[in-house]
Formats: sequence, C-alpha cells, structure tokens
Amino acid sequence: MDSQIASCPWEAIEDFRSLGEFERFEAWMLNQVAQGQAVELLVTHPYLDAPSFTEKWFEHLGSGEVWRLVWPDGPFTGLFERVDVSG
Repeated sequence: MDSQIASCPWEAIEDFRSLGEFERFEAWMLNQVAQGQAVELLVTHPYLDAPSFTEKWFEHLGSGEVWRLVWPDGPFTGLFERVDVSG
C-alpha cells in the first residue's frame, strides 16, 4: 500500500487586518477541526517565548504540518504560521 502525504493547503498570515478578520479565520480553523481535517495540539514553545500571547497550535492531518494561531494584542495584529517541530 502506498502511503501518500497530502500537501497542506494552509497559507501563512503575517498580520490580520482587523479583529473581525481574525475572528472569521479562527472560526474557519475550528471548522477544520470539526470536519476532521485538523486537530488542536498542546503549545510546546510559546510565540517569541512569551507566554503572555494567547495562541493555539493545529496539526493538519493530511500533511502532519503544525501551525500556530496567535491572537492579536495591540499593536501586534496576530499571525498564523507554520511551526518547526523538528528541533
């Protein structure tokens, strides 16, 4: 049996334009979990080693990639980025 890993269709977001955009994206991510395309993981390395930022990590089940969603906290506008869990 061939084991094929799907590529992750998610794209990085370096900043959210508004709180509304962030909230819509968060809802979309939670829907990914509800549909069985992703799972939420325990955060093992907080963003910038600053535990004061609220964040969640998600694994895309098809590819095994891990991504972090960091909440906006003015003037920081939040982000969604791939996490390197290899090291």
